[in-house]
Amino acid sequence: MSGYSHGGNIESYARRWRCDTTDILDLSTGLNPKGAPDFLPQWLKDNANLVTHYPDTDAEPARSAIAQDMGVDPSSVWICAGAQEAIEVIFSAMQWKSVAIMHPCYTEPIRCANRAHCHVKLFQFGETYPESEALWLTSPHNPCGRESSFPKDRKGVLDESYMPFSQRRKIGLLPDVIRIGSLTKTFCIPGIRLAYIIASPEQINRVRVWLPPWPASTFALHLLAKLLPLADEHDAFVNQARERMLSTLKEHQWQSIESNASFVLAKPKENRIPNFSIQRIMVRTFPEWPQLHGWYRLGLFAGERNWGRFNAALC
Repeated sequence: MSGYSHGGNIESYARRWRCDTTDILDLSTGLNPKGAPDFLPQWLKDNANLVTHYPDTDAEPARSAIAQDMGVDPSSVWICAGAQEAIEVIFSAMQWKSVAIMHPCYTEPIRCANRAHCHVKLFQFGETYPESEALWLTSPHNPCGRESSFPKDRKGVLDESYMPFSQRRKIGLLPDVIRIGSLTKTFCIPGIRLAYIIASPEQINRVRVWLPPWPASTFALHLLAKLLPLADEHDAFVNQARERMLSTLKEHQWQSIESNASFVLAKPKENRIPNFSIQRIMVRTFPEWPQLHGWYRLGLFAGERNWGRFNAALC
């Protein structure tokens, strides 16, 4: 397996294609196709004074907002500057000796586990979970988009970054399980790094020791309460866009995997090579996983002009 690979490097593609970033349709990340909330530009302007304040070291008011929305005590919540911040430190903080991770997958948990000298045991979807001290489960899984339930007799991490909020709110506090949830994908705000951890107070405190003293930007901590009421609307938009994506791929005779996430894993008919670059469309491929050769993870999007570009690329 080769090194770390991730979507979203739009500035690099703009230099390569000699165009502006606004000319690029980025399907490489799995962000919500609805885009950032309409109120955001005015809210940032109205709250520009927040730039002069250090973030609250207790992660308020965001911590209480997530706790109320998820039905847990604030002592079981922590806020991070993106889910990756938690992934970077969690193996060192918990000191697990071994972890089972389903593959092919987003490779960062594997890298971070290896760095913490935590032995990684890989397994595929549908296989019995191998014996290990911890289990890392992503639901919906990245990149296939399939859902899984965390087994009651295991401890570890549930990465729910692509899970609809209607499902997240039903989970509550899981014994010996650390829930990690990205908020940047749901609300399409990757430039404002924002995520949460839900776990026992003891686990929260163990992870916090490894994190910076400021949990996220002051803007992010104050914005969160404004975002949460929009979650169901944004999730519904994902469902509509995904159904159109699956239907379009079927029309072009692409093979696809039924997904519950904000992306679809798909493969063109043999001997057909999509022309994404000529349409300036970024997609996610998986050179780090040979078994996914020829497959594309396609994020969702909106706008009839963009659908025209996408159809042209498939042809």
